[in-house]
Order: sequence, then structure tokens, then C-alpha cells
Amino acid sequence: MKKIAQKTLLSLLALSAFESASALDSGAQSLTTTIGATDYFKITCAGDTDHLNFKLFEGGVTAASILIPESPPILPQILNATLTKLKLTTTTSAIAAGTNKDVTLKGRNGAYTLTLDTFGTNLTLKTAQTYSVQYQCLNAAKIVTTGSSTLVKLGIESATKTLANNKTAKYAINCTEKTDSLKVKIINKTAAVKPISPVIPVVSASSGNLTAQVIKGANAQNTIDDVLDVQEGNGDYSLMVNSPINAAKTYSFQYSCLNTKNVEAKTSPFQILQNQ
Repeated sequence: MKKIAQKTLLSLLALSAFESASALDSGAQSLTTTIGATDYFKITCAGDTDHLNFKLFEGGVTAASILIPESPPILPQILNATLTKLKLTTTTSAIAAGTNKDVTLKGRNGAYTLTLDTFGTNLTLKTAQTYSVQYQCLNAAKIVTTGSSTLVKLGIESATKTLANNKTAKYAINCTEKTDSLKVKIINKTAAVKPISPVIPVVSASSGNLTAQVIKGANAQNTIDDVLDVQEGNGDYSLMVNSPINAAKTYSFQYSCLNTKNVEAKTSPFQILQNQ
């Protein structure tokens, strides 16, 4: 009798350990009838993850509330402008692509130096920046006086110039006729550029009127049922759920990051990136 009790206890412990190791995270959403409606999620696996196991269900299942994060903004390309005359200096920073800013220095008559640079710009964007310059020499009453530069004539916008990342350009501007200050407008003509997302193979699964796709890595296998096993190790797995027939549906899903022994690795709560 004692041996039977011990065996029963060991069996219960083993079953409990298996259920804990194979624990699944889950979520529930609804999809509208809008043509092309797609819900988009991100699942992050860490630890000793070998593959992501995912299963899609149709029908309403209540899920806990989920934080919907905002996508981080793409940092722009920028120009910085500095005006100097002897010991006087002033700077206007972070002139973003598609914008313009003025930089003004009160240095009276004489030679000024305009320095432009691209330090601090987004280095993932490799295209050289384009810009133009326009300047005015002004008296104390803000009336235009006279001036000259090898870059362009006073009061006229210069031809478009280019400047690569981490580079500088310098121009001399000379003001005369009782000038009080020099005002320079920097126009950043660079087009806003977004990094191109690579095309990645997908694994898809269908459950009735809904289809799910998990995107990760260069190697993926297709499946014809509602279960996916995507073997791409640690990292972010992208998940999309849509309805090919544009049918309004509620659905739920379960997922788990598993190691090579099918024991759960570190699984983070999923994030909603788009909810339609």
C-alpha cells in the first residue's frame, strides 16, 4: 500500500512538472468585416528558445487587458549650423529633413563664417543630405544692408548643396554698410526616408475562416492545420491574423517559446501592434 501511494505521488509530481514546463501564454481578439482587416502582434522569445509553438482558435475567449505600445519614431537626418565672427558664435541645431531654421549673430560689419555639419544625424540613413542657404545683413532697425559671399548673392537662395553623414561645410559671408547682425536661413531639403523592411518567408496556419501567419528568419515551413512550429530561436516573432473572406470573427490563440526538449523557455507577453 505504501509503494502504491509513493508511485501515485511520483506520477502526480511528474504530471505537474510536465504541465508547468509546457505552459502556454494566450490572448483573445476580434476581427472586423473590413476588407483587408488584419491584427498584428509581436511575440518575443528569449533564454534557450529553439522554436515558437503557436495555435489559433476561433470563438470568443476572454483575455486579460493588454498594453498597446506605440511604435518608436524613426530618427530623422539633421543639419547643424554655426555662425562665428572673431570670438562671437551662435548655433542652431537639429534642422530636420524637410524643415528650415534661422541662425543670427550680432557681429556688426566684417567677415562671418557659416559652418554646417551633420553630426548627430541618423547614421542608418546613408543618403547624403541636400540643403540651400539664404542670408541677409541687417542694420539695427532690421533693414537689409549690403553683403557678399562666394556661396550666393545677398537675399537670394543658393543652389542646392549636398553634405554626407559626419561631414562639415564652411562658407564666408562679408557684411558692410553699418551692419548690426547677420541672419542666415538654412533649408534642409532632404526627403524623409524610412528604412526598407526586408521580405521574410512566412509560416501560415488556417482555422476555419481565419488565417494566421508567423514571420521569423529566413527558413520557414508551411502547415495546413491550425498549429505552427517556427524553429528560429530567440528574438521577435511577428504574428498576423486575418480573414480571407472578410468575416467578422472572435478568436483566441496560445503560444509558447520552447527549447530543444520542448520545455518552455523565457516567453514575454505578446504586444499588439495593430488592432482591426
